[in-house]
Amino acid sequence: MDLHWRLRSKQLDLNKLKEAGEAVAGCYDGVSVVVEKEDPEFITLFFAVPWEKGEDETAEIEITVYNLQRDGLVMSLEADAADNNGAWEDGAQIAEDLADKLEATPLDV
Repeated sequence: MDLHWRLRSKQLDLNKLKEAGEAVAGCYDGVSVVVEKEDPEFITLFFAVPWEKGEDETAEIEITVYNLQRDGLVMSLEADAADNNGAWEDGAQIAEDLADKLEATPLDV
């Protein structure tokens, strides 16, 4: 099951997403984020999340913000991306926190 949110903003803003991602990552011990504009139509946030406490190995949580033009911006946590399925609970929590930070609203898809 994928999770989606509609963002209030109408334009992809790399700096705003990076700032929000860093704020969310900073709330969790051992979590970091890299934000990449992979395409003119989407930006992806890659959160490195420890698999288990005390381990150096991390899961990669991938959250993408898509520019759907007239339909606005949609943020998505997709089960088949990166380690999202294996670390779904952590990914869902981080995505919810990011959605709150970006003042996004949940979408039923």
